[in-house]
Amino acid sequence: MKVFFWDLDHTLWDFKKNSREALREGYEAFDLRSLGVGEVGEYISAYETANDWCWREYREGRMEKSELRGRRFEMAMEPWGLQNNAVLGEKLGQHYIDTSPYKTNLFEGSIEVLTALKEAGFRMVILTNGFEEVQHIKVEKSGLSDFFESVITSDAMGYKKPHPEAFRIALDLVGVESSDVIMIGDNIEADIEGGKKAGLETVFFNPNSNKIEESFKSSVDHEVNSLVEILDIVLH
Repeated sequence: MKVFFWDLDHTLWDFKKNSREALREGYEAFDLRSLGVGEVGEYISAYETANDWCWREYREGRMEKSELRGRRFEMAMEPWGLQNNAVLGEKLGQHYIDTSPYKTNLFEGSIEVLTALKEAGFRMVILTNGFEEVQHIKVEKSGLSDFFESVITSDAMGYKKPHPEAFRIALDLVGVESSDVIMIGDNIEADIEGGKKAGLETVFFNPNSNKIEESFKSSVDHEVNSLVEILDIVLH
């Protein structure tokens, strides 16, 4: 019977919705409007742009975790000339870390699908590029703990998806062969191409129906726009 490796952020845990809730709270807590920062929507947009850039740098090994957490908020302040306010960046970064993991919004169908797979006897593991101390909180607070036998983070392994070592270590920890595993995730490069190169069957979660680049198509064994579609693939 297949073992499921699930990505967490943007696949089960609704990262965008949860993150935006935390960012709004931070905007209010530090009264950013009084410092000259624009409307909350503008602030969130600036942050998301900065965060995407910082995470690319982190995945490629060009930025450390400790730098990422404050740097993305400093960069988010650039449109309002506050990028050199390192103290503010650190405070916003700490507030975000203290707040966002406790948010509980999941993608529609998450619990339904996980329940059906668990009842069918499948083993399930979370394999995530997130930080060790943060991802475990997300899993616990959002009610996902009972579905998974373990949460494996890139932070703990020392390798990030799509690095082949991330998948090799995860396979060893779970005690399975690559041919026994289905990788489910939203990131076409990290989850799907990385998983395919490691010998895993892949399910690309594509809720926004984004176009798949030609170079990635061979890595996609299955594509779903909603999580419940996964049950049609594995149970029928």
